Amino acid sequence: FQYCFTRMGIVPHIDSIPLNIGMYLGIKSAASKASDTIGQVVAVLNTNFWLATHVTIITMGYAAGLLAMILGMVYVVVRLKAKLTGNADKSFFRTLTKMNYGVICFCLFFSIVGTVLGGIWANYSWGRFWGWDPKENGALLICIWTLVILHAKMGGMIKDMGIQLNAIVLGGIVCFSWWGVNNLGVGLHSYGFTEGVRDALWTAWGVMGLFIIAGMAISFFEKRQKKERRVAAA
Repeated sequence: FQYCFTRMGIVPHIDSIPLNIGMYLGIKSAASKASDTIGQVVAVLNTNFWLATHVTIITMGYAAGLLAMILGMVYVVVRLKAKLTGNADKSFFRTLTKMNYGVICFCLFFSIVGTVLGGIWANYSWGRFWGWDPKENGALLICIWTLVILHAKMGGMIKDMGIQLNAIVLGGIVCFSWWGVNNLGVGLHSYGFTEGVRDALWTAWGVMGLFIIAGMAISFFEKRQKKERRVAAA
């Protein structure tokens, strides 16, 4: 994970963005509701040890997934700016990709550990380790998608832009698993604050889609230019 911390200081600065947004939303919700919006959960544990460790670790994994998404968006914006101005700093692009690769590894590790701890909590609380609940499926999707990204990178199937675009997709999956399942109205995890979340999620997914389309367009035009240069050289 040494790529996450460089003299450029990109990750420490960007990491403050989701942190401050989360604090703002939490304070705003508490001030507007002035009451607990979470209903009674079925058969909670007498001890909160497994719940506390699960929530803490899985939240770190999910936050890393959102950070990877933000880094992917930053990469697309910088690449687009470089494309329009003709001033590309390839070393910066490589460094940003290495940083995001480390963040994705961080997301995978904490998501897997947090999911396993959640299963242990569910076993004590509900009598089963895994029940294919929407929340559990969302956590599994995050683990699978991070593994897809890492294996595709190791296999040479994706390069810098591919890693960044898949990181944006990872952010969309995290949003679904963290907030989206609460709006489904099914499963043991359908609880908590849901008012206005559906519209916010669709808006967020729409923005992510625009970034993905922009990144794909950049890759398409760059490949076409390289092909034209090879033909002209021949």
